[in-house]
Amino acid sequence: MRASAVATIGVVSLASGVALIACFDLFHSTGDVLTACEIDATARGCATARKLDATAIEGGVPDFCSWTPDQARQHAQHACAWLGACETPMGKNAFGSCMFRGLLAFDCAANPNRRVKGKTRDLWGCLALAQTCRDVDGCVFPSAPPEQCQSVGGYTACASSKNGDVRIECEDGGAMPYSKAHGENCALWGQTCASQSGAGGTCSGQSASDSGPSCPNTQGCYGSATGLHWCSDGLDLGIDCASNGAQRCDGFPFPADASWVACVAESDAGAAAQCPADASATCTAAGLAVSCPGGVLERLDCRTLLGSASACASGNLAPPFDWTSPCGLSPPQCGGDSCDGGTVFGCERGATFSTDCVQHKLGRCRMVSTDMGAQSHAACTAP
Repeated sequence: MRASAVATIGVVSLASGVALIACFDLFHSTGDVLTACEIDATARGCATARKLDATAIEGGVPDFCSWTPDQARQHAQHACAWLGACETPMGKNAFGSCMFRGLLAFDCAANPNRRVKGKTRDLWGCLALAQTCRDVDGCVFPSAPPEQCQSVGGYTACASSKNGDVRIECEDGGAMPYSKAHGENCALWGQTCASQSGAGGTCSGQSASDSGPSCPNTQGCYGSATGLHWCSDGLDLGIDCASNGAQRCDGFPFPADASWVACVAESDAGAAAQCPADASATCTAAGLAVSCPGGVLERLDCRTLLGSASACASGNLAPPFDWTSPCGLSPPQCGGDSCDGGTVFGCERGATFSTDCVQHKLGRCRMVSTDMGAQSHAACTAP
């Protein structure tokens, strides 16, 4: 396996504008309780919420594993609705794509062996607390103010080195005064931003400041064995293993004679969870995907993530490090995003994800053209 360097490992600090409000755990509540807490923090039920908050915050970030599956989904809806509204649904900011990955981060019961870690965890925690677009900007651009568009025309690119994980999109950039760039923080997906010839910035396993502009068709672990390279057609599709599980990359079935690389999962079962490494998954009747790509038995609840017991397909993991690849509905139940008044509908892996924009204090749903007109996704309107 070839080694290279990772240049964009950083520590995410939560934006100062993102406060831990007294009734934080009522983000997901129905309107009556949330409004009561906002009007009067001493109202019935708010004291209990404050008590829960005190035990649910770890290092300034919510303890996702303290949430029920319903709470995890509601927090994912909140985070993704605000992300799409304030930064546009570019790339994986799109509501459906964001929801699938938000559930992987927030629902520890559905994804017990790949708990989100490091700066990826910090970013999701930041978005879960966001209440304004300024908060969202602080999450997406954690190390410096949001980028300003300066080049003429529309383009995508990687942000400045201070926010090197961020992919930006500009429309009519260069106009005076300079407009704010929309941002997609690739670290939310366990990646970083890289410049691809002819395609601008893209979320990738390879940083923009890596040793070369192209990615040969190779695989391997790099960056103190936390980064995972998986190159195809000049693009690194890999991820930073520091974002999940045991936070390390390795080669399998044997490091000295590896056929594939994978991030190693974590398990509370210890030695009892060890299994012969195999780059395939088996689905149960309940919609659980059971696999062992990194020598640790792991389970993923595709039914909870996609809403159907049939949303799991046995077979080879594709690519071998993607433990989520068994999750998908076939035939798909949706063909794209759509709006219905104040409701946003996002499509991911053949499943529909939705939320009411008004519930998150956002404006009506609208279709937004992103990635230089190549895609159109549904998003709530920023307040």
